[in-house]
Amino acid sequence: MRKITIYMLKKYLIGFSLAIAVLLGINLLLVFIAELKNIGSHEYTISVLLNYVIYLIPQNILDIFPYALLIGSMISFGSMAYHSEFVAINSHGIGIKKIMYIIILQTFVISSLLTITINSIAPKYSNEAQTLKNISLNKALSDKGLWFRSSDYIVNVNKIITDKRLEDIIIYNIRDGSLTSVISAEKGLYNQQWTLRNVEIHDTKLNRVSTKESYYLESDDFVPSKILESQFNKKRYISIQDLYQNINYHNEAGIPYENHKVIFWKKVLLPFSCCIIVFIGLPFLFTRMRSTNQSQRLIFGVLFGITYFVLTSIITNLSLIIGIPALTSVLISMVLFIAIGIYLFNLLVKKDIPI
Repeated sequence: MRKITIYMLKKYLIGFSLAIAVLLGINLLLVFIAELKNIGSHEYTISVLLNYVIYLIPQNILDIFPYALLIGSMISFGSMAYHSEFVAINSHGIGIKKIMYIIILQTFVISSLLTITINSIAPKYSNEAQTLKNISLNKALSDKGLWFRSSDYIVNVNKIITDKRLEDIIIYNIRDGSLTSVISAEKGLYNQQWTLRNVEIHDTKLNRVSTKESYYLESDDFVPSKILESQFNKKRYISIQDLYQNINYHNEAGIPYENHKVIFWKKVLLPFSCCIIVFIGLPFLFTRMRSTNQSQRLIFGVLFGITYFVLTSIITNLSLIIGIPALTSVLISMVLFIAIGIYLFNLLVKKDIPI
């Protein structure tokens, strides 16, 4: 049993490696081609483009490895089924149900390791890629400005380059219901605290204007960094840990945050999602050999697996619209596809093959 498990794992890893290499190459090539139009704009050079693509490699691996697991499992175990290796395994008293259990367990282990490892590095480099691109193009993250209000001040930011670099900033300080001063700055940079550059301070009470090269503010006296990070970074670029902290912050502030909760739970439950898509695809490998050809079975398995991510996105969005909590909406889609997987197993495998 141990030798069979190791043999299957080796086959699985070979198929997965081939699939992720091809998918990653295609993905990065498409990114590269899409970014070529920016060459020559401001400071966006070919070296910036290459660095941008390299920084996106971890995030691309995180995005595509579930599909690579599906395609790799279908290729590897489809080859085993085609060469009647599962028949040989069955002759040693290991049924199809146990084989599927081994495959799903291996899928869970591989996807868990990849999720934990890549999630720890992908957000950092993805945000660096976005920062590099925006600074090189002098491009804002959002077409709209930002307004933030507290009891003592109102902040207006007209240009958001990244969540840690803002431009064209105005701060209206209020005390006892009256405007006391207006601070305008050319740009602001965040590193533990906010540093405003080329600052002009207008004291409305004394009607006096002063200038400073630098002006320092704590995050609590400006726009909280967690709001900037959560609102203006791409949600898939935020790590599980940061998503959790942002969710807690928004819950305490009473700010709705359900769409980010969906991303959080999808990331946390990603290993289970990988198991589900492989579970949906596997029954097509164990149909009668003469009932359909090998290529058709592989295509059906891959398409059914990919359908999981498409329909899951639709189901979770619909659930949010009608007010179902994020975790519940994610679990609904997972349970639905587990039921579909069991149905396919009973329809394509159980009635024809001893399990």
